[in-house]
Amino acid sequence: MSHPPMQRGDTEAEVVPGQRDGGGDPIRFELVARSPEVQGLIEGLLRERCGVDTQAVRDCFIWNGLQSEVDPGGELDVEDVFLYRAGEEFRAQAARTSADTDRALLCLWVHHSSVRAWNHTYRVDLLMKCMLRFRDIVRRNWNLEAQAAPEVELALRLCELVRLEIELEDCLKTGSQPRYSEALDMVIGSCTGLLHEAEEDGGPVGRYVRGEVAVRRQYHLMLRRLHRALVAQSAGREKERFEVRKELRVLVNTWPFSSVELSKMNAHRQALERLREAHADKKKQWMRIDEGRIVYLFPFGVNGIDYETVRTRLKRAFAEGAGPVRPSAAIDHFTYHADIWEPRLERAKRFDGLELILPKVRLEVDGDTVEELNAALRFSPMGVHSLRLERSVEDLYPSGLHAAMFRAAREHGTVEVSCEGADRTWDRLARFARDLILRQLPEALAPRKGEPEGPVGIHRGRSHVLVRVLRASERGREFEPPSGDEDRPLVQDGNRLLELVGSSVLLHSAPDAKESLWDWIRLADDHSRKIWNQRNEGDLLISTENTTVIAALDAPNFISGDLEAIAEFTVCLGGMMAAWNHQLDAYRAGVSEIIAGYSRPGADRAAQVEAMKAQRMQMLEFEGETRQVIALLHSPGLLRSPSNTAELRRLLAVKGVDEQLASFSERLNEVMADQSEATLQRWEVDRQQRVRDSLTAAVSALSVCAAISIWQAAGFWTPVGWGAATVVVAAWAAVYVSARWVSYQGGPWSTARFLAGLPVRGLVRARTGLARARMRRIARP
Repeated sequence: MSHPPMQRGDTEAEVVPGQRDGGGDPIRFELVARSPEVQGLIEGLLRERCGVDTQAVRDCFIWNGLQSEVDPGGELDVEDVFLYRAGEEFRAQAARTSADTDRALLCLWVHHSSVRAWNHTYRVDLLMKCMLRFRDIVRRNWNLEAQAAPEVELALRLCELVRLEIELEDCLKTGSQPRYSEALDMVIGSCTGLLHEAEEDGGPVGRYVRGEVAVRRQYHLMLRRLHRALVAQSAGREKERFEVRKELRVLVNTWPFSSVELSKMNAHRQALERLREAHADKKKQWMRIDEGRIVYLFPFGVNGIDYETVRTRLKRAFAEGAGPVRPSAAIDHFTYHADIWEPRLERAKRFDGLELILPKVRLEVDGDTVEELNAALRFSPMGVHSLRLERSVEDLYPSGLHAAMFRAAREHGTVEVSCEGADRTWDRLARFARDLILRQLPEALAPRKGEPEGPVGIHRGRSHVLVRVLRASERGREFEPPSGDEDRPLVQDGNRLLELVGSSVLLHSAPDAKESLWDWIRLADDHSRKIWNQRNEGDLLISTENTTVIAALDAPNFISGDLEAIAEFTVCLGGMMAAWNHQLDAYRAGVSEIIAGYSRPGADRAAQVEAMKAQRMQMLEFEGETRQVIALLHSPGLLRSPSNTAELRRLLAVKGVDEQLASFSERLNEVMADQSEATLQRWEVDRQQRVRDSLTAAVSALSVCAAISIWQAAGFWTPVGWGAATVVVAAWAAVYVSARWVSYQGGPWSTARFLAGLPVRGLVRARTGLARARMRRIARP
């Protein structure tokens, strides 16, 4: 069905003076889609007519604050907690509406809140689950299956359209052109169907939905035209070319698009124009990665147990075969390029340790493409651990490389991730890594019966992608047929590689592409983090926040493999740093808790002092270990080759590891200079002084009483007077000593507990004394 261009006033809803809805007040308002004040009008109507807390509904789509409330460390997924709270809020607010129009307005407010959240969040999966939770709750509570409510159904269909658009963006992030094209056609079809249904409803809600959907349909029609033009331009088909600037100018003057929609269409336009410029210049050649390797790294650190305990427990778990992902082998030495590390290092300082080989991990990107990754969990005595997934790549053009490089990002589009032998699938590679590291691994490292109890903490670093270019060639255009490969020149060095169209992908951190499958064509060249000439002239290493690219094109693979091993080691330091910083945070929190417990009435103050001493001793050991590792990272004794050592130093500087280490050292110095233990010791000395004061008072009272007895025997004053004076001195001494003793114990209640426990403590001490005496008799020759 075709629809004429809509003017800005066409979405106005007429006032129906006599209309009533479910016995409610007359409806006297206008809803104008895309009007600046329409959301304020809906919010006011919901508050005045129904008493709906619109801010609480909007807060259901804001979960960043909830993350800091439930899990300040940001390690856990608060999805279940969030959905439960949102569901309870939806249920409470939905119960306040009774008329169909009011319920439709609530749905329109949820639509507005979800669109607002969509523009500012990466957790689109959580956003969609929240929208589904709202739909299911109101359908059940309002009994929509049994009672027809056209207005409510239209508003719910509008919310469903937003969810389909989010899924369209999710398909865009997968880098799959077929999947995106199919989803785009589905969204346009849904817009057309919803427009047809809205035309049958002449009420204000129907008019509002019709106006909103008409704009959305026109927007996606333009997206489809732009996408097809991009595909045609990349394939060299000029017949489908059209004037984008002119089309967009007409659309802007005709349809009330939002700034977000206009920005996305403009991004497509810029990508298309730059593709045309690149194809028009006959001198420009395109980059193709003929052969390479991609490694996805998820570093993490472990607190609470040492490496040998980790190794023992993991081997035991491997033998038992527990968990959804079951390793297929356990290897004691994982480093493939083992010769680069100095063999004389102490075992506790080596980056070489236990490796658990995991089954193959498969990524189903679309119906025709399946990627298979080799996976392994690596643990080193130095404390540098990681989950490593790798695969070989062939014949990757810039768009394919662009999609592959952000495959491990948490905001990456939904793909089906499976692991051989596991009875479940994941919707993202990052979800697979999270479940393996934060759920299955803690279960394997948990102490068993008879082992020392203690919390085991696992803390993740930032995910990273490592690309090693082994062979690259020059092409006339993107997606050029593979015929005539023997005539295509190979790229000889990094300088030529960066001159090719599409090389800007290599110069950036793995991006979150949201505007276009050809978003990479608009990336600017960034030359600030390139390291040249590691071995030969022209060798290139590019280091960004979460990407490392190695292009030693004229060197044997084992040389670039050494560089990959060093880069991987540098990346995995992020997990170790996360564990270190958490250790400092935990120490500070523990000290604060001990001080608060010491000041609490009735507390066992001696136990608090001992706990503080234990905390301090652990921190002293932690300080020694961390300073040794930091010194080792910058020492020439970590790697055998001086050139590898120099490369490691450059990577530590370029990747910001040196800056992180300096920041950690400052925090460590602040913690070690903390005077909390000294303060607690001073408080304990003051408390002990109370006992000494009470003893002094008691001795003084006895001395005075003795003097009174002498004076009374000598006949001074009267016996009654001396007796009264003795009573006064004894009472004062008793009160003073009791008060000091009670203050020493921390209060009357703690003193009573102390006195009540005296018999038990006496029996324990007697039993201990008898046992010691018996052992001494046995030990005598």
